[in-house]
Amino acid sequence: MTTSLRSKVRTGLLWTAIQSWGGRLSILGLFMIMTRVLAPADIGLFAMASVVLALLTMLADQGLAEAVVQRKEISQEQMNTVFWLNMAVSLLITAVLWFTAPLVARQLDMPDLAPILRTLVLSLPITAASFGQMSMRKRAFEYRHIAMVTLTATVTGCLIAAGLVLAGFGVWSLVAQTIITTTLLTILLWIKPNWRPGRETDLRNTLPLMRYGASRISTAILDFANTRYIEFFLAAALGPATLAIYAVGVRLYQALMQALGSTVYEVAHNGFSRLADDRPALINAYYKSQTATAAVAVPVFCLLVAVASPLTITLFGERWHESATVTRVMCVLGAIQLLQFYNGTIYNAMGKPNIGLKFMVLKVVLTFTGFYLARNGNLNTLLFAYFMSQIITTPLSFYVVKRLVNVSLRELVRRLWPFLCASILMAGAAYGVLLLLEARHLPPLATLIASCAVGAAVYVGSVQLFAPTSLRSAWAMLKSPTK
Repeated sequence: MTTSLRSKVRTGLLWTAIQSWGGRLSILGLFMIMTRVLAPADIGLFAMASVVLALLTMLADQGLAEAVVQRKEISQEQMNTVFWLNMAVSLLITAVLWFTAPLVARQLDMPDLAPILRTLVLSLPITAASFGQMSMRKRAFEYRHIAMVTLTATVTGCLIAAGLVLAGFGVWSLVAQTIITTTLLTILLWIKPNWRPGRETDLRNTLPLMRYGASRISTAILDFANTRYIEFFLAAALGPATLAIYAVGVRLYQALMQALGSTVYEVAHNGFSRLADDRPALINAYYKSQTATAAVAVPVFCLLVAVASPLTITLFGERWHESATVTRVMCVLGAIQLLQFYNGTIYNAMGKPNIGLKFMVLKVVLTFTGFYLARNGNLNTLLFAYFMSQIITTPLSFYVVKRLVNVSLRELVRRLWPFLCASILMAGAAYGVLLLLEARHLPPLATLIASCAVGAAVYVGSVQLFAPTSLRSAWAMLKSPTK
């Protein structure tokens, strides 16, 4: 990896992290207000509408935005073709959902869902208009600009929505937040465009992008079915109130996975793609990325597993205490999934997205099988079935990377074990303090702060005990990966 590329990757990681964390914290703040004001049924209603819109946004993109980033060279005519394809598909999807929204609402037994879907889908063509601008700026590693405009749009949308929620507009406040955020983001990206669409197209040379995009969108759709089908299942089988319990409990997991995942995936995919022809540099980048994740991100999820109960009550209120079980299970899953992110990035960076597609097919089969077997169970039974269906493919994922790029799993374990062991000890210490303080009936916030403080101290001390230089090395790499 050249010094210039390392510098771009480092800067990209920094600004993508600022964008992701700033945006997720804003949305989390809005969600905290929402859980204290709105009825559980309203929260479940919007959660389902958001799932539908997320699926349609993926379909409108067609995987082309990522294909543009992955290509080493891209022409004006190819970009024009991508832009018009995205716009055409987004308009078609908007029209289809407008007419079928009542049918979707009836199938889910949510009659109030239809007008919400019809309003939300109007934002889809606006979002599609931003795909090309976003992709070209990512190609140029202009993550600072992306972070600034995304944060501006997200914070503005959340502030307006918070005011509307407090003013009594209910679930429509969240609809307004989505539309305002997407519209403002698109406008800001187009104020100073680094690419302008034209009428000249080149469908023949765009076909390779479309083939790559088809593999990626197939994988994304399967991943969506794998990760979000549980929400459809809960809504249909147990009702919107149970869906709301799940939506609150999964919120921290989703926010962290999206913030960490988008930071890691977008920049790592861009950087790894540039190293696809330099195998030693690619392997070294993989080791370093995994080490940094194990040192910084995995401990966060492990700590959340221990303090899920007081954290849920502190953030969302006492009435959502049942959601802590969801948080606990999903954060264990998140700690495992984080270390698999880079495996998928390796497949795609080397132009082999079909590997990820095959994994997704397997995961979807396992997930649907698990839900079928647990179809008569309660929320906890479904959570357990989902958890098991997700982790069963983990060993195979690392084995495929070993075969594909000759990564040494022994070397990977050597780099990761101090952080993983320290994370487990941290979670145990934090949970022990939590039980002790809860027995003394301390307030949830005091219990949360004390448990986190003890857990953090145990983590740092354990890493120092197991591998004294590992924590300093990981921190130095995060500060300056060019060295």
